[in-house]
Amino acid sequence: MTKNMTKDTAIISQLQQDIINNSQKGFPLTSNPYKTIAEQLAQVNIVTNELEVFDAIDDLDSQEVLSRVGPVFDHKKAGASTLAALAVPAKDLDKVAGIVNQFDQVNHNYGREHSYNLWFVITASDMVALKSTIVNIELLTGLPVLVLPMEASYHIDLAFSINVTGVESPFYSQENKQLTQPSTLTESKNNIINLNDSEKVALRGAIEKGLPAGLSPYQVVAKQLALTEQQVLMQIANWQEDGLIRRFGLVIKHRKLGYDANAMVVWNIPNDEMDSVALKLAKCAPVSLCYQRPRRLPDWPYNLFCMIHGTDRGLVLQQISQITEQLGLESIEKDVLFSFKAYKQHGARYSKAKISKINASKTDNSYEIKKQGQAHG
Repeated sequence: MTKNMTKDTAIISQLQQDIINNSQKGFPLTSNPYKTIAEQLAQVNIVTNELEVFDAIDDLDSQEVLSRVGPVFDHKKAGASTLAALAVPAKDLDKVAGIVNQFDQVNHNYGREHSYNLWFVITASDMVALKSTIVNIELLTGLPVLVLPMEASYHIDLAFSINVTGVESPFYSQENKQLTQPSTLTESKNNIINLNDSEKVALRGAIEKGLPAGLSPYQVVAKQLALTEQQVLMQIANWQEDGLIRRFGLVIKHRKLGYDANAMVVWNIPNDEMDSVALKLAKCAPVSLCYQRPRRLPDWPYNLFCMIHGTDRGLVLQQISQITEQLGLESIEKDVLFSFKAYKQHGARYSKAKISKINASKTDNSYEIKKQGQAHG
């Protein structure tokens, strides 16, 4: 192993690492996707078979390494979304995180080292539902929510390669991507009946949380929705083509693999330099995310965010220092927020979630937190 793993760190095989590194994008749109993955791995002399691939992925799920096998939607095209944060008294952090986690619209929730110490992503079907969720979080916690919607995206890719076994994974040729989609789709596209709007909504809801377990997951989805497998495959392919689905594959919980030295680096970039700086920052190898969000003065002066994921805090800090020097950003105000706890991590839910039960669940504890929050503020 490349570092001393904690007891909460999953132990994975070389085959599992190779599957992760080759299947975070372009998960096969075929009747037997796990067989297709085995065929893809054979291109780089990894000898396996359909059942071994399925069992390896199923074990990743059992070890909670796998968030899901399925889509990552483009937030702007799929609904409404924002990054948000709370400044919580340290002694109440776990309690407040639990309140925030009640909301189906919250799909990621992390503790970070900062006065704003609870950071979460809210996704909803539309702006009305998004704003309603924010209001309800404020009511239940008694704390003002720092709302930071994305204004520009320069680089978003959490499908970065990993190496926890000490042996680099080979990658199969991207030129052979035709294996990921059945030839029958392109050959008979005109003969496949397009889905109507209600069927599309139902399909999105069915795959939002990930494909069902099984060797033929698309058949299972098709049967549930009274569609044909070809209709399901074609619609997913169309969504990928038009950008609604940003990537389709294994979505990994990197902290479970020892990537727990994860830093959100925030910068106060002059407005007229934003594009030039962000485009350079986005090209730096360690950077997995880079996007612009609004300042919220006087409390939050930062407008450019990037993420660097690593297994060693010292190495991540060294990478940040190198990037700062390399891009000549020494004079730019910045802060580094390391995450220290993952309270919640799953795929975004864009369907209309009910919040009435959450509204009705106010307790004496929530009001106690409200009073403490007001005193703290």
